[in-house]
Amino acid sequence: MTEEIRIQKEVQIQAPVKLVKDTILDTENYPSFLHPFRKSYVHESEEGYSDVLFHAKVLMFPIQFRMHTQIEGDSIIRFHQISGYFEKLEGTWTLEDKGQLTNLKFDANFKMPPRAIPTLIKACKDHFFPELIVFFQNEIQKRIKASA
Repeated sequence: MTEEIRIQKEVQIQAPVKLVKDTILDTENYPSFLHPFRKSYVHESEEGYSDVLFHAKVLMFPIQFRMHTQIEGDSIIRFHQISGYFEKLEGTWTLEDKGQLTNLKFDANFKMPPRAIPTLIKACKDHFFPELIVFFQNEIQKRIKASA
């Protein structure tokens, strides 16, 4: 039986909170800027909410999972898996407006299926989830340069 793993990361991004929020909510385009994400299929999408099936690759392992992503208030974006590879996957993005900076916090809990390969568990724990915040940070910087 695998244990539940918690990932917490925090960065300050030199970007307005609206741009950070819009980038995180741009779930259908994740494959264009989140390296491990290969494809996305939108089941439902409206302002502040999406239901998307993702195909990703972690190391050489293909995984898929369907996620609900929804904004709550001005500063929290909540996500959770409704079906797919993980036994459990849920978390939040918390945005704090600091004027010219946005403090972005990523907090996720996941549990691998019972027969998950130890190499895959380690890759998800050490790379796949922790590096998501870096991919978002890079995309936000690209969007700032493109709008300048």
